[in-house]
Amino acid sequence: MLFGLYGLVGKQSAEAPEKIVVSASRIANLGDGFARTWRRPPSEQELQDLIEDYIRDEVFYREGRAAGLDRDDAVIRRRVRQKMEFLAEDMSVPEPNDEQLAAYLASNPERFRAEDSLTFRHVFLSATRRQNTIDSDSKQIASILARADAAVDATALGDPFLLGEEFRGVSATKVMNQFGERFAKRILAMEEGRWQGPVASGFGQHFVFISERVSGGLPPLDDIRAAVRREWANARRLEAEHKLYASLRERYEIVVEAPREKAAEAVSR
Repeated sequence: MLFGLYGLVGKQSAEAPEKIVVSASRIANLGDGFARTWRRPPSEQELQDLIEDYIRDEVFYREGRAAGLDRDDAVIRRRVRQKMEFLAEDMSVPEPNDEQLAAYLASNPERFRAEDSLTFRHVFLSATRRQNTIDSDSKQIASILARADAAVDATALGDPFLLGEEFRGVSATKVMNQFGERFAKRILAMEEGRWQGPVASGFGQHFVFISERVSGGLPPLDDIRAAVRREWANARRLEAEHKLYASLRERYEIVVEAPREKAAEAVSR
C-alpha cells in the first residue's frame, strides 16, 4: 500500500509545490495560539515544535491533495465551501449611507414595523387562592368595577400579581407571552376607558382597564438604524455569495446523470 501511494504521489509530483515557507507572521500566529491556550508564551523548544508540527501538517496536506485524497471527503468539501462563502461575505459589506438604508427600509417595511401596544391596569383573582369562591368573588368585583374608574386600588379588590398591576406600552406579543394567547386576543379587542372582564388566563381571572392603545407603524430610520444596517449587510452578503457562486458555476460544464434505478427503467421502457 505504501509503495502504491508513493507511486501515485510521484505521478502528481509535477503539480505539487516543493517549497514550504513558514513566514514570520505564521510563526507569530503559532506563538499567539499557544499563549491563548496555556496563558504563557512558548519556550524556544516549544515554538520549534510548533513550527515542525505546522510543517508536518503542510507536507501531508499537500501530498494528500496531490494524491487526490481530499476529493471524496465530505468534511473537507464542506469546510472549503464554508471558507469560500466567508470569502464572499468579507468582500461584500461596505459601509452603507443613509440613502441606502432608507431605501432598504422602504423596500422591507414588514421586517421593522412595530406592533400595536397597550397600556392597561388589571384586578387579579387568583385561581389558587380562590379555588372555591372565584366565580362568586368575580361577580361581586364586576359589580364594584362597573361604577369605578382607573384609579381604583387593584390590590385592595384583588390578589397580588407577580408581574404587577399596571403594564405600560406593552406589545401584543409580550401580552401573549405573559398571559397567554386567549387573554391577549380578548384584551386586544376591548374598548378603552372602562373596566371589562373577567378575562381568564392561566393564573386566574382578570378585570382589565385599557387607558391607551397605540397603533404599530414603521419607526423612523434614526430609531432603528442598527437593526436596518444589520439586515442590509446580511442581504448584501447573501447577494454577493449568490453572485460569486453564479460566476464560478459558469466555469464548469454540469452533467447530472440519472440514478441507476431510473436509468434502468428508461431502458426497459
